[in-house]
Amino acid sequence: NIVTVSVPVIGEVRCHRTLIPQLRAALRDVVASGLSHTLDPAHYGGCYSPRFIGHNPSGRLSHHSWGVAIDVNVAENMFGTRPDQDRRLVEIMEEWGFTWGGRWLIPDGMHFEWVRFP
Repeated sequence: NIVTVSVPVIGEVRCHRTLIPQLRAALRDVVASGLSHTLDPAHYGGCYSPRFIGHNPSGRLSHHSWGVAIDVNVAENMFGTRPDQDRRLVEIMEEWGFTWGGRWLIPDGMHFEWVRFP
């Protein structure tokens, strides 16, 4: 179920196939809204990555393990720091069924996780 495809702005991603239509649609909306500049393809952190949260084998599996989470603008949004994503980008991603890690108790501002169909 893990596929490699090209999406707007970011380019090539490797994610779960069910996530791809929502991700493509969200990124098309980003482009149509003139917000491409809010995503830095050079700071794309990945989607599919089989690992534990925090790389701690005694913890839970990361949603990246199933290819349903994507990290963007990683340099400006390190785990546990004040999130720095454009709010318009966050709104578009949320409209397409993603939740944003920047709202978590310990923020993960780079992280968008697919949680529902729009």
